[in-house]
Amino acid sequence: MRSGKPRTRSLQKVALLCFVSGCFALTARKAQAQLVDEYFPGEIPGYQANLSASVVNRIYAQGQGKGVELGDFVIRPQLSESMGYDSNVLGTPGSSSPVLNTGGGVRVNSDWGRDAVGASVSVNNHQYFNLPIANYTDWSAALGGTVTLGNDALSAGFSHRYAYLSAEDLGVIGVVSPVPYSEDDVRLSYYKSFSRFSLTPSFEYEKFRFGEASGATTISYKGLDHQTEIGALTGQYAVSPGNALVAIIRGTSAQYDTESEGSSNNYNDFAGFMGVDYESGAAIQYRALIGAETRRFTNSNQPTVSTPAAELDVLWEPTTVDTVTGIVGRELNDPASPFASNQTITRFRLQLDHELQRNLFFRSSAEFAKSLSPSNTPEISDLDENQVNLGARLLWNVNRHVDASLSYGFSSGRTTGGTNETLESSNSSSYVSNSIILGISIFE
Repeated sequence: MRSGKPRTRSLQKVALLCFVSGCFALTARKAQAQLVDEYFPGEIPGYQANLSASVVNRIYAQGQGKGVELGDFVIRPQLSESMGYDSNVLGTPGSSSPVLNTGGGVRVNSDWGRDAVGASVSVNNHQYFNLPIANYTDWSAALGGTVTLGNDALSAGFSHRYAYLSAEDLGVIGVVSPVPYSEDDVRLSYYKSFSRFSLTPSFEYEKFRFGEASGATTISYKGLDHQTEIGALTGQYAVSPGNALVAIIRGTSAQYDTESEGSSNNYNDFAGFMGVDYESGAAIQYRALIGAETRRFTNSNQPTVSTPAAELDVLWEPTTVDTVTGIVGRELNDPASPFASNQTITRFRLQLDHELQRNLFFRSSAEFAKSLSPSNTPEISDLDENQVNLGARLLWNVNRHVDASLSYGFSSGRTTGGTNETLESSNSSSYVSNSIILGISIFE
């Protein structure tokens, strides 16, 4: 499930309930509320992923390729092409379309014994033949490194991403056609070891800029422009090899750009969590955290929001060819989200990865997610959104350079409350979507 190396970022942001369980995600486009964590390149030092012998990570490892060695660096290029059909691209009636996705990228990692540095660039074009308004191209770039200082480690990373909000993303309000945005992220952390006890202070700066959505009328989302500063301190005490007690405190400050002197959405957020991180089990590994979060708005009369928060993240390997992962969690929405304000997010997810044979894998998943945005006006009801996402995927590692996949996704969502301007019809809106995608990936 996880390596024995310091996992500074995964522990610091686990309180945000970012669930990463493999190299590909099913129906993630419609379930994710976070704008940042979902996209961090886990193969870049400073943005590190967890690896183990589970089926999930064998899928990841087989799709990586050996790369091309150039001096002390390994270069891994990749190209992908997928096509299929989506019955509801925009979450509105009459928005079905054939789909063609084309992607490419290159990753460079050092091959040093101790320290590490890496960089990646990727671009993806999404084309919907019946809905040109939904077409978009996103891209990302990242650079990161880790320096080993005795038993300690200093990590730093920078990433830039140009992407789009979807109408079917959880917690996204009032969006129909894709909304472009750019995101810059800078992070710095230091892992300090005191034998069985360790401390990891970290700092992160995030900046978001939003564009216009095309349609019958052009809508500007510039009012969502904002930046956040996040400071965190993670403490771990190793009670036995691979098992630790964990404590996390995190403070966040968010500032939204508006023409007025101060935005009513500006806030300061504080969260604290305690729990266990159990990694040494042969069949079951888990992480359990419980705590609380409070958010105070600095330039408005909005009431302070406080809520209990918790996460249970479990990986179970009943056999050598099966891995079951699951998560149950509750939190205030990711501080990086433009719609974070006072949304509470609840999520349940279950996923099965099965190795049919050495080069053939099957994944199935089921997820229920809920966002609740309380109203500050008695005349307007709370905005409540529920989503159900189901998925299945067959992945065939044809050879050391080619992967082929066939995936199916089902998504259903319903939003109630708010105002007539918020939703398409009076106080309710819903969608159902089915998609089937056939893809091929070529890598070195």
